[in-house]
Amino acid sequence: MHSSENATSLKDRNIKGNIAEVKTTSANVEFVILPYYKTLEEIPDKNNLFNQLNDFISRTNEHSTIAILTSSIFASDFCTQLKNDAHLKLWIAVKLTNPIERKNYLTERHSALLIITRYKESLNHTKTRIGYTYCPYCDKTTKDYGGKKHLYHEFGTLMSDVWRDITVDFESYPSEVVNRLCDLFGLPQYKFVNVYDQREFYKPTNKKHSFRNIPETENIFSEKSRLLNGDCIAQLKKIPDNSIDFCFADPPYNLNKKYESWNDGINIQKYFEWCDQWLSELARVLKPGRTLAVLNIPQWCVRHFKHLNTILDYQDWIVWEGLSMPVRMIMPSHYSILCFSKGKPKPLPALARNQNTPFEKKAIETQLENYCIRANCITLRKRLKINDSEIASNIWWDIHRLKHNSRRVDHPCQLPPMFMYRLISLFTNENEFVLDPFNGAGTTTLTAQQLNRKYVGIELSEYYHNITSQRHNELSSGLNPFRKINDEKPKAKNSRVERLKKQKYEVSKKVLQLEIKNISKQLGHIPTKDEVTRHSKFPIEYFENYFISWGEATAAARTTGMSEAKKADNEIYQLPGIQLSFIMERTKSYLKKSDIKSKTALKNV
Repeated sequence: MHSSENATSLKDRNIKGNIAEVKTTSANVEFVILPYYKTLEEIPDKNNLFNQLNDFISRTNEHSTIAILTSSIFASDFCTQLKNDAHLKLWIAVKLTNPIERKNYLTERHSALLIITRYKESLNHTKTRIGYTYCPYCDKTTKDYGGKKHLYHEFGTLMSDVWRDITVDFESYPSEVVNRLCDLFGLPQYKFVNVYDQREFYKPTNKKHSFRNIPETENIFSEKSRLLNGDCIAQLKKIPDNSIDFCFADPPYNLNKKYESWNDGINIQKYFEWCDQWLSELARVLKPGRTLAVLNIPQWCVRHFKHLNTILDYQDWIVWEGLSMPVRMIMPSHYSILCFSKGKPKPLPALARNQNTPFEKKAIETQLENYCIRANCITLRKRLKINDSEIASNIWWDIHRLKHNSRRVDHPCQLPPMFMYRLISLFTNENEFVLDPFNGAGTTTLTAQQLNRKYVGIELSEYYHNITSQRHNELSSGLNPFRKINDEKPKAKNSRVERLKKQKYEVSKKVLQLEIKNISKQLGHIPTKDEVTRHSKFPIEYFENYFISWGEATAAARTTGMSEAKKADNEIYQLPGIQLSFIMERTKSYLKKSDIKSKTALKNV
């Protein structure tokens, strides 16, 4: 369920025929539906299809928005061949109605919705919110909003680029996706969402993927774990071929983050040339049948795909719903874990071994969707023996970023330990080697040690290398390296927002924000500092010193506030009638069309 502010819902219309024959003139949303291809070999006449898609995009109006629904492997390969007049704005992961089970591998649970524009500027769209979900046991919101409920909207949260509240079935008409596009782009400059269902024209072939023929030879790197300080490419060259069981890389994203020894803002061409070098080295040291996983934003993973597809075999595209800054009207949540294997991948160790340790079991399992993690609710569910967990699929929604400085060390980009616990538990067995060429403050190697794996951690910065060494010493002496600490705040930051100085709060920030909300109701607008000075019972210094900005101080006044309790049936927010009737009409239309096809096919038999 969604709600779009100030949207004039677009009308949808089905455009018959092949996209190669279509001509478009006015600015609209052009929605192309393709099959869900499981391998690149299944794509019929791939180069021709890519050319037709690119030509179609080039023929659209310069103000148009193009949406393409397909599988991740198709989207990855196609995006590497986008023409210069097309700009990839978003890669939205949309949950599959019918997940694809794969024995001894992760279940495929998402499709790819590419949002492409002809224009270079930021994507134009409405402000759209996704309705809250509720725990099926306690009837409270899935997320525990704690003391911040006054800062959230009564309907739901801003949309992100991971859509789990709706699903897509590639055997039927994607009504929910079309409906959302009609509202998401319900802007004055558009009138229609033109739907081009191309599934009949480009049906998957029966061709199977042929894995690279890799000799099974393995070499030994070392009997002991290693922390190496130096350039990753130079250090990787010292490691023998086929000697590492799992390689993981979380490289600098080239987004101008402040690392101690890395220029995270170099020329994009040089950046990817450098990436190709260390990716090639990781592929060389990886053992046959094992996995190389790269974490990056989708747009950059597309480029990694282009290079890795020439030397390894595609294995998976894992979506990590890792909500992060910057805040914008479509929240950036989709972070990609691009997985390639060296030849045919061996069964995932966690799914193939007879028994997982309690540590491994906890890491590879996830809460069933919508179940909350409130301690009292979990306790009651366990007491009643309610099954609320399952093995993780290739969408990870349950691992959250580190948000509290008390659990961070002095490094700008730290992954949550559970993220690495899951990866290492899934892809390795005990005593196998895990390698990270950008080890930073040591999350990868520390979690590897905790899981009884050997490790190789390479770090360019001597400062970060020393932090990691110290943390490993703490771990060896019995301390938890990820414990909560009360020392000084780390100097390194992951955002440009300035930190507040440590201080004693005479009044809570929540009280002050609600005070401004009350003043706003009296005045009929968001108050200025001068107006708060005149109307508030609290000194203006509280508002100036306790908040990063005036925007934060007035945050509660700019929204409705929410309740975590599920509303009664007669209070539940209702979709506008036009949305509900749209979904029903389109679904009936497709079912009727499918029924006619079935009857025709039976007559021809």
